[in-house]
Amino acid sequence: MSAAAPPVSIVTGASSGIGRSSALLLARRGHRVFATVRTADAEDSLREAASGLPVDVLRLDLLDEASVARLIPTVRDRAGRIDVLVNNAGYALLGAVEDLPVDALRRQFEVNVFGAMALARAALPLMRSQRSGRIVNVSSLAGRVSVPLMGAYCASKFALEAFTDALRIEARPFGVRAIVVEPGPVVTRFPRTAVDASREVLNSPSVFRQAYASYLEDFETPGGATAERVARVILRAVEARRPRARYRVRWRETLLAGVLQVIPRGAMDWPMTRVMGLSVSADDGTR
Repeated sequence: MSAAAPPVSIVTGASSGIGRSSALLLARRGHRVFATVRTADAEDSLREAASGLPVDVLRLDLLDEASVARLIPTVRDRAGRIDVLVNNAGYALLGAVEDLPVDALRRQFEVNVFGAMALARAALPLMRSQRSGRIVNVSSLAGRVSVPLMGAYCASKFALEAFTDALRIEARPFGVRAIVVEPGPVVTRFPRTAVDASREVLNSPSVFRQAYASYLEDFETPGGATAERVARVILRAVEARRPRARYRVRWRETLLAGVLQVIPRGAMDWPMTRVMGLSVSADDGTR
């Protein structure tokens, strides 16, 4: 990063939660931050929260190819460089694999995977020319283990992590570091957004309707790390001289990730079936 000018950072999905906390924290640390939001209301809210800080608020819709294509050139033209890209924007789609409409599956990957890939690809030539840069992709423990009724979201996070692992090796010779941050549960609007995005599926006459009702009781229960705590981990990944490939937020997530490396995948099927209320009668497909 340049010593003569403040580092320039892009944070996507800064309307609330992890993205907003990260944008504000980076700005307080002296970064010039370009924070993206999707709606006019979010734009106004973030401008107010960032008053007095070096934060430029930009609109970005990851489902709009033209919007995605404009972001990196806009930041480059305004700031002359890009030192950090935090791909945080994303959402969860809930529902059993067979219940999810194809269009909904495509949107899940467009936002969580293809948008992040497009922004990273667009930022890489500039970072390469600078011989420095950090690309931080915000994944989840769902990028390590797939759970029932969240198969689409987990698949998108697995894909994001696979992409980042390849990018980490490809970009390293040019001074660019690619990093994954894997939060566990975080106290944000994320669960409510997931439920809202999945309302049609959750209310459908599915054979999984009872499991959906049971699952949602726990899914919306508050708990987990704060967005500010996750933002501090992202900052650590940005500022580390030799960043790790993956960062987690709490010790329990690190422990769980380690356990999942040892336990055979199939060994979790029976307890997961019981916990999620997915025991199905073999004769009629009902509970």
